[in-house]
Amino acid sequence: MQSIRDVFLEHADSFEMTYSLHSSIADTNIAAVNDRMREASLAELSSEMDACRRMGIGLITVHPGIYNLVCGALRERSIECAKASMKELDRMSSDMGVTVAIENMPNPPFMLGRTADELEHLLEGTDLGVCFDIGHANTTGQTERMLETFSDRMVNVHIHDNMGDTDAHMTMGEGMIDFKSIIRRLSGYGGRYIIESRSLESARVSKGFLEELLV
Repeated sequence: MQSIRDVFLEHADSFEMTYSLHSSIADTNIAAVNDRMREASLAELSSEMDACRRMGIGLITVHPGIYNLVCGALRERSIECAKASMKELDRMSSDMGVTVAIENMPNPPFMLGRTADELEHLLEGTDLGVCFDIGHANTTGQTERMLETFSDRMVNVHIHDNMGDTDAHMTMGEGMIDFKSIIRRLSGYGGRYIIESRSLESARVSKGFLEELLV
């Protein structure tokens, strides 16, 4: 099997490369109730956004955070901390000229932004965009609500398949997601479709699947 590098070199002349960035997801939490931990997470995001600015990358996708796994009673406090972080990200986005896309999350209950209502609440009072993750929405039964709520706010789309139970990142067509219907609903969307795959071969098959839907 060819490596990603080999495929790129073979087809380099036909590629028109554009870039976006997914922010760090390990050891960062913009919903942290500990102010120093939240500030450190925002500082990391600020550094990543500045790197985007310097490299001419116009979009960064960010997770809305998690609540404390040890003390579930802090969930509401985590939501308020996440909302405060959203306002900081909104300011940084404006200052640096980098679009921030907040991503909807899959079904693990400790994640914030799993439902359209909660994500809308987190984004209230900001001009931040939304990264619509189709696979994530399928695990929470929120596909229709996400499309209804954020159709005019989506600036990025993540696409992968699953059976509705876990965030499996399957090849498109191997799960139960009705991509044909979803892509039709996204007819007014003009941004990227980011295929999130577990292998190069899976990405290749998904690319072909997606191209047929976009014709």
